[in-house]
Amino acid sequence: MNNLKPTGLERFFEILPGTLTWLTLLSAPILSYYKPVWISLYIIIFDLYWFLKAANVATHLVHSYHLLTIHRKIHWLDWLKQLHNREQFEAHLKNLSETAPKRSMRKLYRSYHEKLAKLPPTHNLNWERLVHLIVFPTYKEDISVLEASIDSYAAVDYPKDKVILVVATEERAGAESLKQFEGLEAKYADKFLSVIVTLHPDGIAGEVRGKAGNMNHAVKESLKVLDAKGIKYEDVVVSTLDADTVIQPNYFSHLTYDFMMEEKPMQRSYQPMPVYNNNIWDTPAVARVIAVSSSFWQLVEASRPDRLITFSSHAMSLKTLLDVGLFRADSINEDSFIFWQCFMHFNGDYKTKPIFTTVSMDAVMGSSYFDTMVAQYKQKRRWAYGVGQMSFILPRFLRNKAIPLWKRLLYGERFIEGHYFWATGAVMVSVLGWLPLVLGGNNFGDSVLASNLPLLTRVIMTIATFFLIFSVYINMVLLPPRPAKYGRRKTVFMISQWLLAPIVSSVFGSFPAIDAQTRLLFGKYMEFWVTPKIRKAEPANKIINKELEKQSVR
Repeated sequence: MNNLKPTGLERFFEILPGTLTWLTLLSAPILSYYKPVWISLYIIIFDLYWFLKAANVATHLVHSYHLLTIHRKIHWLDWLKQLHNREQFEAHLKNLSETAPKRSMRKLYRSYHEKLAKLPPTHNLNWERLVHLIVFPTYKEDISVLEASIDSYAAVDYPKDKVILVVATEERAGAESLKQFEGLEAKYADKFLSVIVTLHPDGIAGEVRGKAGNMNHAVKESLKVLDAKGIKYEDVVVSTLDADTVIQPNYFSHLTYDFMMEEKPMQRSYQPMPVYNNNIWDTPAVARVIAVSSSFWQLVEASRPDRLITFSSHAMSLKTLLDVGLFRADSINEDSFIFWQCFMHFNGDYKTKPIFTTVSMDAVMGSSYFDTMVAQYKQKRRWAYGVGQMSFILPRFLRNKAIPLWKRLLYGERFIEGHYFWATGAVMVSVLGWLPLVLGGNNFGDSVLASNLPLLTRVIMTIATFFLIFSVYINMVLLPPRPAKYGRRKTVFMISQWLLAPIVSSVFGSFPAIDAQTRLLFGKYMEFWVTPKIRKAEPANKIINKELEKQSVR
């Protein structure tokens, strides 16, 4: 994972996840042969766990989607402008909490009213002091992809003189790739407070070839502009947005309001909802299922913020980013790693706050179907390689007594459990349930347990599959409008594609995770791999559905 030789304890935690996974995969057929009753009972317990997990996921998915629809109706910039008269705005929120037409809306407004009322009188509500710094790393993406993203940043409802754009380019991209950035500053100069194009030198000692070093260089260069303009670092919020990230018009106003409402804004990361919708109508069915599933998982995690960590595009305080030493330049999963850096720095008093506005990115698509499948596998393997952070997290959990013991145990267990089931879950559900019947012998085959095991497994999994209905519905309402070049048959395919979910979860879920953990087990450290950005048409800058088009609440 990094260029430094790990310590003995760190190496132990690099080996641990792969060992647990392979012990499970190898012991299952052995126990199925020698102890079929034992493994059958384990499979039944596992199936019940998976059923409860599916129900829990579906519940949180629906809840997050509902919050997304409500938050989209709020005119956040108008709320910010009302903060200058705190008492009057408190009364306004209280009135909304009592008169909103739906119970869920009244509950949300009540929570915002209570949050504002609890802030101490000395809390600084001057939102106009804040400046948003967009760190926008790019590597060989086509200029059309970049401009589609930047255009969305320029189209926000937030004051443009409060936004600085830093386009972070790579020297290793080559002179031909860098030519496309000529004139970029001039083109967007009047759209932002400043536009900065930085060039990250190649081959810096201690850095892997990835986004982290590029973003660190961009942040350091932007400090010169901030200093020249007399902008305090604690008044700067950094948004790290991937090259294909298209934001909603309310992104900065929503982010600013939630930042202002936090009693400890420096001790929070702010996570918008990523959806892979830019090119969703053009990608193959397998890639669509994976893209939508990834989007849904972030929605699920947003509904339980005690589990949420940063992923892909996110925001945080510049001062905090500097205090923790910027992004880990020797990591290829810097987006989640930064959360753990901050968590350790603040002795566990650090959280990720969900921001219920979407940021739209590209689903994986290569130049051919085969290239798409290869690229999809590599992307999922890179994400799963985040398991390597265990060697950073768990040793520090053991040493840092300032973090409450219950919190260290809880976060440690969640990290291990999440990556363990990522690698083993789909395989266990789809394959291992039948092993006792195949390998258990005649004595087990004639038993009551053997005759009922397939039926019980099938019933549990059938009921669990029922929860896919929620996914299909939310998938359809979150889709951008169908391009004119596609007919209604394409919409039918968007529904029927979910029949591929069991296969996709194994081939592009468990297998890349097993791959990543096995590489780490044997010390075969991975390098950063850039997902290709290929489109057949312009991305959809807005996600449209009838519920989200209702009038904003001011």
